[in-house]
Amino acid sequence: MTQPTPGACALPDIAGTPRDAADRAAELSELGILDTPSERAYDDLAAVAAHVCAAPVALVSLLDSDRQWFKAEIGLGLRELGLDRTICVHTLASGGELTIPDLTVDPRTANSPLVTEDGYRFYAGAGIPGRNGVFLGALCVLDHVPRPEGLTAGQKATLAALARQISTLFENRRTLALVAKREAELAANERRFRVMTSAMPQMVWTTLPDGFHDYYNDRWYEFTGVPSGSTDGEGWNDMFHPEDQQEAWTRWRRSLETGEPYEIEYRLRHHSGAYRWTLGRAMPIRDADGKIERWFGTCTDIDDLKRAEGEARKLAAIVSASKDFIGLAGLDGRVDHLNEAAMALVGLPDLKAARALSIPDFFTPESRLALQDTVMPAVRRDGWWEGELSLRHVATGECIAVRSTLFTVRDATGAVAGYATVTRDLREAKRSEEARDLLIRELSHRIKNIFAVVGGLAALTARSDPASKPFAAAFRERLGALARAHEYVRPHSPDSAPAVAGQTVLGLMRLLMAAYTEGGRERVAITGDDVEIGERTATALALIMHEQATNAVKYGGLSRAGGQVALTGIRSDGRYVLTWAESGGPVVEAKPSRKGFGTVLAERSVAGQLDGMLEHEWAPGGLVMRLDVPVANLRF
Repeated sequence: MTQPTPGACALPDIAGTPRDAADRAAELSELGILDTPSERAYDDLAAVAAHVCAAPVALVSLLDSDRQWFKAEIGLGLRELGLDRTICVHTLASGGELTIPDLTVDPRTANSPLVTEDGYRFYAGAGIPGRNGVFLGALCVLDHVPRPEGLTAGQKATLAALARQISTLFENRRTLALVAKREAELAANERRFRVMTSAMPQMVWTTLPDGFHDYYNDRWYEFTGVPSGSTDGEGWNDMFHPEDQQEAWTRWRRSLETGEPYEIEYRLRHHSGAYRWTLGRAMPIRDADGKIERWFGTCTDIDDLKRAEGEARKLAAIVSASKDFIGLAGLDGRVDHLNEAAMALVGLPDLKAARALSIPDFFTPESRLALQDTVMPAVRRDGWWEGELSLRHVATGECIAVRSTLFTVRDATGAVAGYATVTRDLREAKRSEEARDLLIRELSHRIKNIFAVVGGLAALTARSDPASKPFAAAFRERLGALARAHEYVRPHSPDSAPAVAGQTVLGLMRLLMAAYTEGGRERVAITGDDVEIGERTATALALIMHEQATNAVKYGGLSRAGGQVALTGIRSDGRYVLTWAESGGPVVEAKPSRKGFGTVLAERSVAGQLDGMLEHEWAPGGLVMRLDVPVANLRF
């Protein structure tokens, strides 16, 4: 039992059990009746109760979790009361029927504010049963005077009957709400169906079980141009090409007889008067018993697909080559096809817009000249061309750096049928290259500053100590040589690469090895055949030989005062062999157990960039290294 607060009546657990309370709350929520406006049907039942029981107050009371709310009330003037004023809870606790002749005498109600403050003396109530056997509230009457005799048997029976009638009204309310919900769902489904079919690119139609066409979506009428409703029933067949009508009828009748899915290709008359190939499909919609309720069908325009079958072989070659920008053009240069990536890259809205252009329209003026003078002649002559060009964004005019592969496309007979391109956007790669070059230049600048600071310190020392001037001069000369060598071995972009026009292999070696001159004696003796060297090869070769010289100073022939290196070039049979032979250094006892990072990097550079070979011979008298590369590769 709930403990009463001072001045309140003793309240029982109004639900009987926690499960009852939950069931009551759930059913009231489902009914959605709490806090609804007054309704005449409930008001009339309350009035009948008041009249039959000759009571000034009658209430249709529903017990919420924290209040009692009145769906109808006669004589009270309020729509709800707190649970401290409720008496109906005792009706529920008493099994749905309760009469209290004198509220001031009954210990359950004697201290209720309804009695002590509002002056009520008599109560009678009948429980309102819910669907799950739990009382939702009570129909009750109240009087300000006690009634020792209570109610008559007829009055009690009438009060109980009226309470059951209220329960029936609740059930009717529930049924009406369910019907309204289902009608709303059906209407919503119908709206969704029409919206869905209107949004579909295909023509959509439905028929009754016997095949009578009773619905077409907007696409059908847009495609055919016929008046709405003119193709209902069997009028649809006249829209087919005369040569296709009989086959379409035969297959449709078979589907109606067997319930098998319907599928056929036929030529359907377009609103322009032309017949276009169309794929017709239909599926039966069955009820729970498997009986066909309707047929749902679509018509899909496949005319362009039919025409594209001849072009499929061309597109297959492009698709198999790349997933980037893909384009196809005819022999006249007019665009036949672009994939989505291509149109997005250059800002074209659709394929129709793309087909209004030719190959040169996609490029910047500079790239158009290259296309005319170099690219297309190479494609026609060799069948392909690859290199960097610049596309032009149609909307913004932005220059788009790309790497393009252009090649011819041949038909089934082997004849050239057009041109294709597979192109990759280089903008991000270019930005990354610029960022990397900026970082490299910054690092190089700082290293040069270090060389300058060290040289300045040497000069400062020489000014304060005249005896050290020769040493300082030689030291600064070596620093300068090291600085020049550093400029070659650091990574370069095309803009930052040192000029090597007319440069040769041995000339580059003399520049790099100038730092190792001692007392006027060149510790690296450079002799032999010489060949011209290109920019890319110069950087790679400089990196390899600078690493070799550094190792010689730390561990090899240049680590001792008397040691030296013989650097010899020999050209023979299209190859060039550069030999580095150390002597006068520490005795080489055995081949190193592992390769250092510099050695691994050098071997990879020779193999990957120069297509050559790098050999090391660990002789007791000193290391001998042989670099063997094709002469032709040195010119790049």
